[in-house]
Amino acid sequence: MMKTALWLSVFWVVPLMYWMLANETKFKKNLVLGVTLPQAARQDEAVQREIRSFLRSLRVVCIALLLLIVPCLLPAADRYMMTLWCLWLLAAIVAPYAPYVICRRRLLELKDRRGWTQTRRTAMVNTAALSPSRWLPPWLFLPSVLLCLVPILYDRAMTVMYAAMAVLCLLFWFGYRYLYRNKAEMVDGNTELTKVLSQIRKRNWGSMWLITAYAMAALCLGMSLWTRIPWLGLSLTVLITIALCVAAVCTEMRTRRLQEKLTRDSGADWYVDEDNRWIGGVLYYNPDDSRTMVNSRIGLNSTVNVAHTPGKLVMGFTLLILLALPFFGLWMDRMSTQDINVTIGAEQLEAGSYTVPLDRIAEVELLETLPSDLRRVVGTSVNTLIKGDFSSNQTGRVKALLDPTVGPYLLIRTTDGACYLLGTRDAAATAALYARLAGE
Repeated sequence: MMKTALWLSVFWVVPLMYWMLANETKFKKNLVLGVTLPQAARQDEAVQREIRSFLRSLRVVCIALLLLIVPCLLPAADRYMMTLWCLWLLAAIVAPYAPYVICRRRLLELKDRRGWTQTRRTAMVNTAALSPSRWLPPWLFLPSVLLCLVPILYDRAMTVMYAAMAVLCLLFWFGYRYLYRNKAEMVDGNTELTKVLSQIRKRNWGSMWLITAYAMAALCLGMSLWTRIPWLGLSLTVLITIALCVAAVCTEMRTRRLQEKLTRDSGADWYVDEDNRWIGGVLYYNPDDSRTMVNSRIGLNSTVNVAHTPGKLVMGFTLLILLALPFFGLWMDRMSTQDINVTIGAEQLEAGSYTVPLDRIAEVELLETLPSDLRRVVGTSVNTLIKGDFSSNQTGRVKALLDPTVGPYLLIRTTDGACYLLGTRDAAATAALYARLAGE
């Protein structure tokens, strides 16, 4: 069940990547597949041939990624479940860009051969000089901050997480304000068109920041239910996450459809050509642009200018997270399969990071099965490892360290009210520990 849920949580990344990248084949702001082309090139057979080639390659990559999930579901892959999951997720994020980068390079070569490169220097438009859209008032974001803090009233164990999410809602307000400082949606010399395109993006993504803030509040509510009604809490969390992703994609697609419609007749004369500022069509590098955040050519909303230190730091941190995924999977798999050592010394019992003085043990019980309503509060819960703070009606709050596939289990209560649920990966060893603690 855990394995199936794990793959269901990420398989949708591939259709999403296909949808986003396939949309790059539509001309918007004189761009197709990250390459700026004049209006006359839109129906050029060589350009259309490259577009068709890209879509074929993209389909092959995406289908291959989905098929790779099948062997990962086999029992033989269970030992390396998290490693395979992390490697696949990294591939699903990166691999679809390969056809994009390759086809973009061929289009750039075609552009040079046809003499379509715009040599006139690109002008910069100051968005402050444009008539501003009406800003959403800050008080609209405030209730989302307060809603994130409500679960603290009945779930103190997760106070830090709820407070962090409340801070995120405040940051969404600052992100919304920063959105208005982004580079203008300049396509050609038509200032009115630049104004309209800029306001469309600002209005659409301003609403998205607000939606995200309240989605964060709803996530807090869903997570607070995990320890009380696990299936409802998990269902709400998954549904809210999916809804938020869909809303973000729909916001960007709605913006792109309007861009496509409004720029249908642009590019006949002079047009903005910044292809040389985009590395692979993905990374923006422009030392002459003082802004750190700019409108992205591909993907959702904004990206960073890696020509400046803040942009380098953000991009470096992002790459570090992506590259760390396989190592995280290896660590999780190792932790899920290595021996669980529970030892009894002269004065205390030791189990991982838990230490229980023997003179404080008030009661010890040997359980053949785990409580059916054991719920995670903070910690790890995978097929072969339960570790951290958990809760159930039978035990109350309990610190757990065990393999749920190997019983029996030790339930230890101490004189100061603490409770521990422990087990090794050796049934006989666990029974022997119980015999020593019970004085048998």
